[in-house]
Amino acid sequence: MTRAKQLVGIVLAVLMVGIVVPTSSFAAKAVVDSYATWQKAARALEPADVLYRPTFRAGLKQNSRIDVLAFKRPTETRQGVKYLSMLITANYSKRLRSFSIMEKRANVKWAARRVADPGQRLVERRTIRLKDSQTRVRATIYANCAVAEPEVAVRSGTRCTKADVKTYGGLLVMKAPAKTSIIVESKGLSYSQLVRVARGLKQVKVGN
Repeated sequence: MTRAKQLVGIVLAVLMVGIVVPTSSFAAKAVVDSYATWQKAARALEPADVLYRPTFRAGLKQNSRIDVLAFKRPTETRQGVKYLSMLITANYSKRLRSFSIMEKRANVKWAARRVADPGQRLVERRTIRLKDSQTRVRATIYANCAVAEPEVAVRSGTRCTKADVKTYGGLLVMKAPAKTSIIVESKGLSYSQLVRVARGLKQVKVGN
């Protein structure tokens, strides 16, 4: 099971026992659904423009459906039930290389955010410009170098290198327009490839 799918399962379990949200009615409406394409996932969400799909995939193929953890709107439309998006995940892989994307609307109760991991250290913070957009966003990149180098883990203030992203795995965290927070986690991709995946994210447009 991929880490992204594990996260969806954990978050759903927490929602169902009412730990994250204060009311049981919210948990009762929580649903998990999956879609074959980003376009289909976007059509099911309200608003639809909160999703960003990767246009640069480093030669990797989508190997999972797009999972959506959401809660249902109280009304239905002619297009069917719409969901207020909570957490969206998708995975891409080929042999030993892979990356997963987690997207979350940041203007609801919680957002997709990095969970503190003692094996991770900061690589750098930088600004990137998203595909087909003049918008620049701040991104923070981490690597898992402290997992393989215990002496790094015990020293506060130490950093991983850009080369460590490919060697040990990387994590990029950013907040995109449409109040969407995004995490890209990679294995076997170089630092530049991880940044290109994030830079290549394009807002999904749903036609009439």
